[in-house]
Amino acid sequence: MSRYGHPLQSLSVTWAARIITRRTLERESTPCRVSVIAVILTVLASCASTPPEPDLTLPSPQTEDTLPIAVEGEELDLVAIEHVTSIAHSSSLMHARHERNRLSTSGIDASTLIAIDTRLAWLEGDVDKSATLLDRLAHDNTASIDFVLRDQERHAEAEGNWLEAAEILLAQIARSPERRVEEHTSERLFAYLIRTDEKHIRARLRTTSDALWRTWLTMNLAYREGGAELERWLSSSPKSLTPAVPHHLTFASDDNTVEHVTLLLPLQGPLSAAGEAVVAGAMDQLYSLFPDPSRRPYLTTIDTQQYPDIASGYQAAIEQGSDMVIGPLTKSNVAALADAPNKPVPLITLNQIDGFAADSKTPWLSFSLSPEDEARQTADVAFGQGCRNAIVVAMSSERGQRLLEAFETRWQGHGGSLRGSLIVDDPNMANEPMGKLLGSGSSDQRIRDVERAFDLPVDSRGRGRTDFECIFMLAPDPATARTWRPLLVFHMTGDIPVYATSAINDGMTDTRNRDLNGVRFVETPAMLPPLNGGRLGRLKALGGDALLLAQRWQQLQHTEQWVIRGQTGVLRRRADGSIERALELSTFDGAEVRRWSLK
Repeated sequence: MSRYGHPLQSLSVTWAARIITRRTLERESTPCRVSVIAVILTVLASCASTPPEPDLTLPSPQTEDTLPIAVEGEELDLVAIEHVTSIAHSSSLMHARHERNRLSTSGIDASTLIAIDTRLAWLEGDVDKSATLLDRLAHDNTASIDFVLRDQERHAEAEGNWLEAAEILLAQIARSPERRVEEHTSERLFAYLIRTDEKHIRARLRTTSDALWRTWLTMNLAYREGGAELERWLSSSPKSLTPAVPHHLTFASDDNTVEHVTLLLPLQGPLSAAGEAVVAGAMDQLYSLFPDPSRRPYLTTIDTQQYPDIASGYQAAIEQGSDMVIGPLTKSNVAALADAPNKPVPLITLNQIDGFAADSKTPWLSFSLSPEDEARQTADVAFGQGCRNAIVVAMSSERGQRLLEAFETRWQGHGGSLRGSLIVDDPNMANEPMGKLLGSGSSDQRIRDVERAFDLPVDSRGRGRTDFECIFMLAPDPATARTWRPLLVFHMTGDIPVYATSAINDGMTDTRNRDLNGVRFVETPAMLPPLNGGRLGRLKALGGDALLLAQRWQQLQHTEQWVIRGQTGVLRRRADGSIERALELSTFDGAEVRRWSLK
């Protein structure tokens, strides 16, 4: 059983009565205990800072007695639900709640009010309340089940529970008239399964007896084994599968789709080590994909340092008979090549530039270890884990500002709120401004004032602000992260979740990493156990996945969904030709890195 119940059984009133999830039952079985000691400590601690003034503008909280009760058969007012949701995104939750209360007094139905309450609970970070209300809505009014399933799918996706999202989507498909669905729905279902760890798919396969669900699970496992195994599966699978097999799988073949690949990289000078790492990764991937030498594409390298400009190097690749070019590596060379006319041979560049989009005249994929994508993914992960109010610390450098902008745009798009930010010029001079940002500095100052006034020591520490639930530490390197993290702990935020990008991990086992224990960061799979790629592991993985993208070129042209599980992450092609990577959530455990468990 999934968190939301088995999606493929008949979704009738009987099913609605069973929709209460395991997590809901676990929440209800946990007794609420208030420790007298904790209360006393809280009262004492409150003396260290000014108590907050009550906010009289907020609407009165709902109690169990005032919650609306859904009526069977009520049709949801979807326009009203989206209207209040948009107010919460564009204005504030307080305004959205006032609008919700206005609708309540105007006589709107109870089911719609509950649906609105589920949205507002989710946006304010009360994930458990939102899930409970969805369960209750579906239980009391089966006419709301489609709405409930859609929101449960969105929540499971946001939380990174890909298998549950797939199962819920399949439940929606089962409820659709004659199971008619659009192609992109089938692709979305397949993408959820691609993002699921294989061990979870196999575990689910052992516990389900539903034929359709088993078919999709086995299809995904066959795809992971390679084109030959997928072809065997397709030849023996039901011909009338609903939803239909994603069209892009037609192009997922082990057949050699390119004959000659050229790597356009710096192999001399200061970037030679990076270029050689990319070559090594591409070579490893080549022999892995094509163990049979008779089927193996021809792979050559061109040293960009040997040519006056990048366009000349690209032309040399054409003259060698290449039908695919991977490179260049630097942003400046990618920009120069983008401006060059006549690019007849497909390109997979290993950096990205602003404002460029591939089109039918420019066969181009932009594939890079984009730190901006990582900053966006940290926002995704934190929001999915329930954080809604955040503080961010970033560098004032050009790179730091790009990361900050990428993060802020994604965070605010989710509906998250930024309670404060610190832009640092010198990482080693962040203590005092960090204390002011986090509120502990002013609180400590008041205590020092009391000590001076009465000439007596005060055995107390200041209390920091409490209006945020997580911190984004956009440190540019491990050394900066190891400087900032202890400061965050010192300023009374040791129990607040901290999120970061892979920049805090240099790939080396180092006892100093203990300062980063518990920090949650997104990381390239090649840098995680058992691979542990080392300092150049990401670049080697970049080379390997670039060759894989070349092999899957045709498949990528027919979908924008997640289709490849690579060494740099799960990959998909955006509409502009750039490749987005979905990394794995990780943390430090002593000197080493380990995956972060979502459960």
